[in-house]
Amino acid sequence: MKRIDFWKLSFQNIFATPTRSVLTVLGMAIGIGAILAVLTLSDAGQVEVESEMARLGIDKVWITAAQGNSLKHGDAQLLSEALDTVVTEQVYAPVTARYGNCEGNGIAVGCTLDYMEIMDSHIIEGRTFYPMEWKSGSKSVLLGNEIAEELHIKMGDMLSVAGIPFRCIGIVTQKNELSQVDASKAIFIPVAVFCELMGQTVHELTLSVPKSTKPQAVAAMAVDVMATKRNITVDALTMQVQIEAANSVMAIFINVLKWIAVICILVGGIGVMNILLVSVRERRREIGIMKSLGTTQTQICMLFLLEALVYAVVGGMIGIIMGIGIIQIASSSIGLKPVIQVGDCISVFLSALFIGLFFGVMPASRASRLKPVDALRVE
Repeated sequence: MKRIDFWKLSFQNIFATPTRSVLTVLGMAIGIGAILAVLTLSDAGQVEVESEMARLGIDKVWITAAQGNSLKHGDAQLLSEALDTVVTEQVYAPVTARYGNCEGNGIAVGCTLDYMEIMDSHIIEGRTFYPMEWKSGSKSVLLGNEIAEELHIKMGDMLSVAGIPFRCIGIVTQKNELSQVDASKAIFIPVAVFCELMGQTVHELTLSVPKSTKPQAVAAMAVDVMATKRNITVDALTMQVQIEAANSVMAIFINVLKWIAVICILVGGIGVMNILLVSVRERRREIGIMKSLGTTQTQICMLFLLEALVYAVVGGMIGIIMGIGIIQIASSSIGLKPVIQVGDCISVFLSALFIGLFFGVMPASRASRLKPVDALRVE
């Protein structure tokens, strides 16, 4: 038999039972599509988590007092001098603000000169504090956009915060979602003025880490400095710890999905093997005639392996299309931006070929070992 005859026979046998063939191809396609979707969406999810964490502040260290300890005004300068880095302190307290007949509740935040830059708060109108205003304890404030809207206040207006008059010099909106204070609802006051009015307790210190330095190293040094020079215990949080924890959880979830996808493609391969075993049983007489006419065992084996290969190729191609469709639907619904890698498509397609041929070996081997006399005896 010529090679072209093998291909013709393979396609004839597949098209002879269209419903069965379609279901077999569909089983293979579902497995391939699932694997491609899991690979692509897991990569996109990991990138999204890391980028979101980085946006929140991968170059920062947050210091809070451990239970039974407290931070105070001046700790920021202590750490800044010891670690040669920019440190800002967060002190805050609930206050009532009034403007005219309007009244609103907000959070007063005592901030240093570098606070807005370190906390990535965005000034949408007006300006931040001038160095002289900050040093002299000027009665100036920055308002979060939500509380400014609630009070119907504009830049330059005078308002009362906890009964003390302040002038609004700017409007701020929230950028860093990791801060304990929502900037859009906050009233920012120079820290010296805040401590004079509200007390000396500092809730949190934020360190800005240089790009050449690892945040974990800075965190460890900050804990050591506070223990040595202030004799207090503090907790240091870095975003890298959060990223590693998120990646660990995501890795478990992704591995579970990958195993489910692998099971799907194995089920597809078993479907190919099943359909070929049925085909061998139904075509025993045909196989006997072919052998009696001189067809070798190798040729019979190749005939059935070609059928398995056709199922795998068609199933793999349809599976890739299905996978791309699943990716697009899933990404639009959960807000991811996946990039379908050509390498992943090639890998899953080659996996389909391997699975198809692997599960086609047993039926092909069984068909090739049939004796002509036994095969022709079947009615």
